[in-house]
Amino acid sequence: MSDMIYINDEAVENDAAGISGAASYFMIDALVPSDERTTITANAAGQEAYANSQQVISILGENLEREVSNIRSIGASFTQYDVMMADLLRNGMRYPVLTSGE
Repeated sequence: MSDMIYINDEAVENDAAGISGAASYFMIDALVPSDERTTITANAAGQEAYANSQQVISILGENLEREVSNIRSIGASFTQYDVMMADLLRNGMRYPVLTSGE
């Protein structure tokens, strides 16, 4: 087992940037052209369905941005943990280790 955790910060940032770029496409977009004159039920139902789908798309974009933050923070957390463990190993054990007297 390795004594080190290797984090490829460049790969983490590339992945996060790619997801963030994809998330920018998930925004609410107006229905163009929108028929405001027709009074048939199908028109209103279609516009409502489109508006609902745009809300879901917007929520997906927000969740992707949240995941980008998680990816970046996990990479940083592993790096901090690795530095902390390396410092502990370098400083030695806090208490003496007992061994058997065989």
